[in-house]
Amino acid sequence: MDKKTHRGRFQAQGGGLQESESWSQEEPLSKDQGLQLLARLKAKLPAKAQATRDKAFQQAERYIQQSDGGIEARKLKSFYADKKDRRIRVDLEILSGRAFVTFIFLLILLAAWLLH
Repeated sequence: MDKKTHRGRFQAQGGGLQESESWSQEEPLSKDQGLQLLARLKAKLPAKAQATRDKAFQQAERYIQQSDGGIEARKLKSFYADKKDRRIRVDLEILSGRAFVTFIFLLILLAAWLLH
């Protein structure tokens, strides 16, 4: 089985909870796709777990939105609901490739690939 070039996942962890949303694809994950995966992860959680991690989800959303040009692998980052309790968190793992690119960046990559 071939591994896809661009892979990673979001995880909600701590307090007896572990849920995730992952991606594995040939093209870089766009910002919109990343935000959709993060929203899908949040929707999987019970209401209380969502509320507990609300600050962590907001931080993760902001991180994705502010990433210019995407983020290269290997990147592991945690977003905490409360910095005093680092067990309750949302994790981002970019395992290979690139994530959170804009549509313009994808067009530039495609043009460069076609020119070679």
